[in-house]
Amino acid sequence: MKFLIIQKIKREVPLEKWSKLLPLQFKYFEKLEKEKIVEADYHLIGQQGSMLIVNVDSDEALSKVVGEDPMFFHSEREIYPLTTRQTHEKQIRGLLQP
Repeated sequence: MKFLIIQKIKREVPLEKWSKLLPLQFKYFEKLEKEKIVEADYHLIGQQGSMLIVNVDSDEALSKVVGEDPMFFHSEREIYPLTTRQTHEKQIRGLLQP
């Protein structure tokens, strides 16, 4: 299952804490990329945040990805389940056919 995670660092995070945790987060994302869990990782321009596309087998695995992020307690995130356009189209066609 693929999920889009949009994560933004809370503004009240002190610069000292942010500067220590950010390199740890970079290493964490690199590890997940090597494990083929993170398929895409982008910085959000003009914001202190990132966008990830993760591919996991369960909600437990998704919870682990999110919960082990070094910035977990210092960020807010939105998580969206993803599907392909083809799968979505097939579902819509099935709904529209009598």
